[in-house]
Amino acid sequence: MNKPPVGPLVAFVLLAGLSAWVIFKEAPPGSAPKDDAKPEERVLEFPRESVKTITISGGQGEFRIEKEGEAWRLAQPVRTAADTEAIEGLLSGIESARIDRRLGAGGDLKTYGLDPPGATLTLEAGGSAPRVLRLGAEAPIGGTWYAQLPENGEVAIITSSGGEFARQDLLALRDKTLVDLDAWKVRRLTMTRPGGSIALEKFDDTWTVKTPVEAPADGPTITDLLTALQNLRARSFPAESPNAAELRRFGLDPPMAHVTLLQEGWDLEKTLQFGKPAGENRYARAVGREPVLEVSGDVWEKITTRLFDVRRKELLGLGQYRIQTLTAIRPGQPSLTLTREPDGSWTASGPATGKVKADSMDTLLRHVSALKATRFHDTPTEAERARLLRHPAIDLTLAEEPPAEGGTAKTQHLVLGPPDRTGRILVRDMAWRPIAEAPAVMLHGITQQIDAVLEEAKQTPPAPAASETPGASPAPQE
Repeated sequence: MNKPPVGPLVAFVLLAGLSAWVIFKEAPPGSAPKDDAKPEERVLEFPRESVKTITISGGQGEFRIEKEGEAWRLAQPVRTAADTEAIEGLLSGIESARIDRRLGAGGDLKTYGLDPPGATLTLEAGGSAPRVLRLGAEAPIGGTWYAQLPENGEVAIITSSGGEFARQDLLALRDKTLVDLDAWKVRRLTMTRPGGSIALEKFDDTWTVKTPVEAPADGPTITDLLTALQNLRARSFPAESPNAAELRRFGLDPPMAHVTLLQEGWDLEKTLQFGKPAGENRYARAVGREPVLEVSGDVWEKITTRLFDVRRKELLGLGQYRIQTLTAIRPGQPSLTLTREPDGSWTASGPATGKVKADSMDTLLRHVSALKATRFHDTPTEAERARLLRHPAIDLTLAEEPPAEGGTAKTQHLVLGPPDRTGRILVRDMAWRPIAEAPAVMLHGITQQIDAVLEEAKQTPPAPAASETPGASPAPQE
């Protein structure tokens, strides 16, 4: 006869004993534990939209937060903007806190860590008495807390969200942004750092380098930089009101680099200063705001980006799939014009007249889109510019379809030079002064596909006009 397993039975007895001990510990001395909490009963009932002041006191310090209009501000221990998301999260936690079990009034509050309380939360709303929640020790199991309820001083066990306010410190509650900006609304940006300055401006959603050279900028790189600035958050505040000596020690007087920004809706530019590294972080400060912040050191690589990396390397500045006409001129050959029809097909005219498949044109435009600069000559002489025009390998003029809302269609004129002995070509965008270098293999791909398109047009001549009848005699001439 097999004996029943002992392990599960022992575990059951231990669990029952632990439960009885917890119930005993929760009960006030001399009274039976109560379990009359209503289902989903809130710890605090308060009109959230009317709350004007939040006061937290406890082991992390004392904090007073006040609402000004729609914004929250810290009034104590420092006067500064509050982290709105953190404050709203704090209120949501209190709002969602529920009473798990009522333990009754009276008894020794020290038993629950309530004499004195570990932390106190006071909510003040217009037209009503302050609501005060006193928090004690964490309960033995379940991530719950002992608390003294505001209505009648009764002790209760509350859910974990009701005790989160006790963990808040100054860094968690205050605004940690270096600058409040929207990366997509910035219109002007200047970076001054070791090695010189780069100034950029945005026109019609297109970024342009203004200094030290006028040239198209790389939009994704600029957006990445602005997004990094937008997302910068303080990891600490080493100085609230730094004096001159402290600013020098942080490398902020003078700053090692600074960034100036102008955004839609701003009356004035805002300037961000960056100082010495602080471990993996870096000291930073917004001009016009006193505190010095420690922010992620990763931003330094972005604000010291090389001029070459800020520039657009793709030499085609139009949208590949918006191009409606392409004209190609090669030395000693007639001009070839390719036009996209409303049905998506293409028509060639010039040295060959006929239809061209959309796939063939997509291949040609991909080759043009692949033109990418490996180097720029920013101050070419007039002789160098003229020489490229006199001896091109191919001259391309492209135009996008007109914008739906009206206006002028975008165009671009590119002149590609012949390959040199090093396997490179020079490319001139006629709208800008610099001349770019690119691999000669890109020119080969373009010319080879133009030949393929020409051959296809010759094989597919245009259909005769509807009024023409094959074999009909020509109309008599007067």
